[in-house]
Amino acid sequence: MTRILCLFMALCALTAQAQTVLLTENFDAGVLPDGWSQQTLATDGGWLTGTSAQLESQWWAIAPHGNIIATNDDGCDCDKSEDYLILPELDFSGVDNAILAFSTYFDGGTYQGTTEGAFIEYSLDGGENWTLMQALIGSDDGAWDFEVVNLEDVIGETSVHLAFRYNDGGGWLYGWALDDVAVLEPGGLDLAMTGINLAPVAIAPSVGDLEGSVVNLGGDSVYSYTIAWTMGAESGQTTIDGVALGTADSHTFTLDGVLPFDQSGSYSVSAEVVAVNGDADDVADNNSQAADVTAIFFGEYPDGKELREYYYYEPTTAPDNCPLVFVFHGYSGSAEGMIQWSGFNDLADDYGFAVCYPQGTEDDYGDQFWNVGYDFHQFEFVDDVAFISGLREELIGAYGLDAERVFGTGFSNGGDFCYLLACEASSEFRAVAPIAGILMSDIQAECSPAYMVPILEVHGTADEVSLYEGDSENTGGWGVYPSTPDAMAFFANLYGIGLEESGSFDDTAPWDETTVDYQKWGAEGSCAQVWLYTVQGGGHSWPGVWGNQDIDASLEAWQFFVQSCSEPMSVGELLPQSNREIVRITDVLGREVRPAAGELMLIQYSDGSVEKRIFSE
Repeated sequence: MTRILCLFMALCALTAQAQTVLLTENFDAGVLPDGWSQQTLATDGGWLTGTSAQLESQWWAIAPHGNIIATNDDGCDCDKSEDYLILPELDFSGVDNAILAFSTYFDGGTYQGTTEGAFIEYSLDGGENWTLMQALIGSDDGAWDFEVVNLEDVIGETSVHLAFRYNDGGGWLYGWALDDVAVLEPGGLDLAMTGINLAPVAIAPSVGDLEGSVVNLGGDSVYSYTIAWTMGAESGQTTIDGVALGTADSHTFTLDGVLPFDQSGSYSVSAEVVAVNGDADDVADNNSQAADVTAIFFGEYPDGKELREYYYYEPTTAPDNCPLVFVFHGYSGSAEGMIQWSGFNDLADDYGFAVCYPQGTEDDYGDQFWNVGYDFHQFEFVDDVAFISGLREELIGAYGLDAERVFGTGFSNGGDFCYLLACEASSEFRAVAPIAGILMSDIQAECSPAYMVPILEVHGTADEVSLYEGDSENTGGWGVYPSTPDAMAFFANLYGIGLEESGSFDDTAPWDETTVDYQKWGAEGSCAQVWLYTVQGGGHSWPGVWGNQDIDASLEAWQFFVQSCSEPMSVGELLPQSNREIVRITDVLGREVRPAAGELMLIQYSDGSVEKRIFSE
């Protein structure tokens, strides 16, 4: 949903039947509104304004709703026990009846024995003391809700401050988001459309239902209403009878099978109250709602005896022969999860490329994974490289995609898999961008690409899952792997390129307590590139979604892809064939060793090149 309630209305005539608007705010300006204030103990600034994508985090995703205001405890894990968002001072001395109406996104979640709370409170002494008016009940359904609160406790008071208070209970909880706040003195006939409830992603081809809700914000009762809807060239109208809605009563409607999602792409759906009790109501400005829905294809690809699942998205505006980006989920993750939070569908809309979200297979522990040879996967034999290679060819042929511009990115285990593709499918992937990925030592030992695949790695120094410093003793149980800098050095040496540029990104979000440095290896006239974005203090995260907010890892990956050369270069193409000396011999973890019979060694030469060799007796 993009708007739950738009209540910017002209003041009606001051009669006994009229509705009076005391306050409205939709946060579209993107800043804390004039007259509003807040009290907070949090270190992240407390209540912040922005879009859902800007304010959500890894474990607390916020459904789209335009510009909103939110407090996110999951994002900062700081003290949000007294996060007060305070409305401007209100005078109820001449008011007989008033309500507070607002859109709310609140789970009421519990984590590690602590439950979060959301409350409406009021103060009669300028915020020195607060009194509870109403506690909200959470709705962990991924959708925005609408609340109406009776303000009878403050009727007749001359100086009232209302406040939204979020309390994390001292735990690491989720958060609370708000939009379209209004304080009204009900009167007349006013049925407001409070939302159309559509999942942000629909499977194509399919026919969807249109579900929405209305609330009576007027003084007159509502006995019937008519809904008109549109989606592109499709439209319709339905009258709902048999209701009896008094002031502040709400009603949910469902129009079955009216939305045709024939192909992948972005759709805008709108609905409007066009009649109430057989006639127009008194307030037209709050009668309509709109929602954006992304339709995506679900497919199955035959991989041996199994059908492997994937999702495919191609914007309707994408050009012919457009690029293709594969996005790989992490261990125990899912393709659906990557669709929801990675932002690649939006990037595809903006830049005109197709996206495929493949699904891994289930291991003996019941978790979805990509087979990169983890220590506990010794008896897993699925060939994911073959699966992705076959799926790549299937999509290129079916949709007329550019075979020379196919890229891969992924998180954690999906990032690890990107390294495997760079080593074993170098003729099929033009570039890869692992996020929080590691190069397993077994993959490194066998890595013999025909072409130099450009690599961008984004990795946090405080990552407790995929250790930035590597794991030479397999203390984490994944297996042995080198440090992130050593993995970058391995590919830089393999490609025969040197460090060309280093620096730092602007610290545009100091509240996240992380910064991002970069190192870029390359060579003049070469298509080979190895880039490392190091998130200083960053954890196991996808910057821009959760964790660091100075960069958007999804956008950085796409920008890295689009600047890559269209013609691959063979490995060894840049390496001089003479006038070089051995300067160091290491094992696959980068540790300097003496040559040993039967063991794989890396020979580093004075010109920066690296040669793999197994020494004989």
